[in-house]
Amino acid sequence: MIVRDEEPWIARSLLSVREAVDEMIVVDTGSHDRTMDIAHDLGAKVLQFPWTESFAEARNYSLRHATGDWLLWMDADEEIALADAPKLREVSSIRNSRLASLETIHFNSAFRPKPHEAYRLSQCRLFRNGEGFHFTGGIHEQLSLSGLHDGKDSDTPFLLPLRLFHYGYLQSVTSIKSKHGRNLKLLQQSIADEPNPDPWTLYHIAGEYQRIGDYANAFRQANLAIAASLGQRKLPPSLFYKLKYGCLLASGSFRESWPGIDKATSLYPDYVDLHLYKGCILMHIGQVEAAISAFEHCLSLGENALHHMVLRGAGTFYPCYYLGNCYEMLGEPGDAAAWYSRALEYSPALAEAAVKLSQLRVGMQGTDGHPSGNRCASNHPLLKKTCPSSAALERNKWSVVVLISSEDGPRSALINWAQKWKLLADEWIIIDAGMGKDARGLAEELEAQILHFTNGEGAFQFWDNIQEVLTTPYVLWLNPYDEVCGKDLDALGSLKQSLISRKTMISFNLCLQEEGIDQKHWMVQRNRLAHRETVLSCNPVSGEFVSVPGSMNEISSVIVQNRLLSMR
Repeated sequence: MIVRDEEPWIARSLLSVREAVDEMIVVDTGSHDRTMDIAHDLGAKVLQFPWTESFAEARNYSLRHATGDWLLWMDADEEIALADAPKLREVSSIRNSRLASLETIHFNSAFRPKPHEAYRLSQCRLFRNGEGFHFTGGIHEQLSLSGLHDGKDSDTPFLLPLRLFHYGYLQSVTSIKSKHGRNLKLLQQSIADEPNPDPWTLYHIAGEYQRIGDYANAFRQANLAIAASLGQRKLPPSLFYKLKYGCLLASGSFRESWPGIDKATSLYPDYVDLHLYKGCILMHIGQVEAAISAFEHCLSLGENALHHMVLRGAGTFYPCYYLGNCYEMLGEPGDAAAWYSRALEYSPALAEAAVKLSQLRVGMQGTDGHPSGNRCASNHPLLKKTCPSSAALERNKWSVVVLISSEDGPRSALINWAQKWKLLADEWIIIDAGMGKDARGLAEELEAQILHFTNGEGAFQFWDNIQEVLTTPYVLWLNPYDEVCGKDLDALGSLKQSLISRKTMISFNLCLQEEGIDQKHWMVQRNRLAHRETVLSCNPVSGEFVSVPGSMNEISSVIVQNRLLSMR
């Protein structure tokens, strides 16, 4: 792992693999926070490497210090699913490959990770040590397969049954880290004097423009990437076409997308995302019957061709939702309602389908497909009160902190949810990340303090603001619609009584999956309950506390599920 200023993330990432590996190597390229201290306290070998504006050089430095037979490479904003980490040991049984891949899940929602807003990809993350593997590329470095001995075993990666969660694509994370300018500069420098620029570099430049909403430049760079691949007599990767047509759709250029998208699907007939794009394009240019055929084909393809980067829902709830749109356009509300219902069976959190279905049921012909609710940002100053001395704090009281954004309303659903935590919450602190009026209404209902959060606010500043209004020794972090049931609720009640005079940080098992099977593979651990004196900072994105190095850490068996109530 190579890092720099990753204090809010590093502990969670290392803890997710610590018990399943023999050594952890962290190469720091110039941190100014406690990243190195935290990594060292968790048992990692911490090395320093001066930043040379090349991620590949830093990664290759880490490889030179690795002693294991197999190497796993990760970033600090990633973690292995809790139930999957022991399966890393299965690499020892691999005989016919020097590479192993696992399923990476890249969350791309606005604020918090949501399973229905993510991309899935089978990605090579493990390789045998001492076989000549190394990284190339100054930025968005790639594992190089050159230098291998001819005639040896197959280099097709062996797929391990693991899931790796990546949070770096969350919009709130990219906003906080603000790396667009740095990335673009490094990418452009790498091809400045190249008569035949690398297609992948051009693709990543396009991705940087897409990330900030500059779809015209992103589209132009994607075309250059495709042309560069063809110039090398290579088939352009499927991601190039996904980015190209994604930019056209985002900019509303539907007619410009046809019939080019048809040629792209012919190149990659198993890539469900391109077929989903095709259906959307056909729907928007009025070819509804052809769009229906495209969306039905998405359902037949499914979404498990993970050699492509697949949007979660591209082969399930999204085509169902768009089929509902199509049948509404054809004036067949019964069929439309059936498809919206099926979309919600796949993903109860798909608010667009819930709203459309509700409108049909009351005889309305809504067209915008977005839930109602206040979306305005608040400009009100922080509401603060004087924090009493520690002597005045009641030792077994809990403050419950919850961050809400514009995607979490309406207020009525949040109030109903909060009532379930009433017995544990002695005080509420509401963090408003853009809900505005509804956030203030919720704060009034709960008699809560309210703070206002902006994406540029760092983990230290965020925690300092919370500390200023805390009136209890213990603080519990919740995300909207987090729930515990039955024995877990009883366990929390008992825990509250037993924590008197103890100073500790407690981690809960958080289930990221809102519904469906295979929930254990969506389980992660989060520091959610802490004595205020054991908190170093707070990560607003992952919703967890960062502990003071050396503090007492405990893992609770309590399971917290985020149910993303469909009543929203």
